[in-house]
Amino acid sequence: MKQIKLYTLLFLSIALFTGCEEDVEAPGTPYASFETYFSSDVTVTPGESLTKSISVFSANITGADRTIDLTTSGTISAASYTMPTSITIPANSNEAVLDITFNENDLDIIVDKTLNIDMVAGGDIIVGDGISLNVAKGCPSGQGKAKVAVTLDAYPEEVYWRIVNTDTGATVMANAASPAYGGYAGLSGTQRDAACLANGNYRVDIFDQYGDGAGAFEITVNGVQVFATNGAYGGGTSSTFVVN
Repeated sequence: MKQIKLYTLLFLSIALFTGCEEDVEAPGTPYASFETYFSSDVTVTPGESLTKSISVFSANITGADRTIDLTTSGTISAASYTMPTSITIPANSNEAVLDITFNENDLDIIVDKTLNIDMVAGGDIIVGDGISLNVAKGCPSGQGKAKVAVTLDAYPEEVYWRIVNTDTGATVMANAASPAYGGYAGLSGTQRDAACLANGNYRVDIFDQYGDGAGAFEITVNGVQVFATNGAYGGGTSSTFVVN
């Protein structure tokens, strides 16, 4: 009886060991993808560089390095970033990290640039969807990026707006060089502007020459909406906000 029990225990031990060994060495699904949760917004401070790290995961682990080629596209200039042309998942691992370093060259404070990154499938690996980053030029320390979006109606020449620093009394942004209508004459659609504003108190003034309002108007500071109207402001409206 003891001998039968000993044989049974030995058989189970061999089976268990063999099963574990197969789990580690089995090739599994040769699939790789970018991490799911990451911030797609990149803001580069003037005079500085910014490195963003994004992980790539594989569904299996193998005993050899796996190198995956990368391709890029989008509206961003090649002068605005550096990154490798491939990424390697090391042997006995299922993760690699892609480091992308951005600088302010050719970046725009008004319109974000896009950087799309895709992995190239190979004979021994399947790849998932690519990723897209929104890259913008930020503002120096002690300033906030104010972005203005004005949707024009059929009479764009009737709109005048300005942003005044109420601490100094200076007009820091406007759609005309001097208080006057006609700044948007001949234009259509949504017009955008942006500027770096020093920390402080501000007032936005909007005027409509005909007195019946115009299109939608929005101001954001560092991506947070501080003022908005659907355009039903009659001859004009004002509002205050803070940059800090």
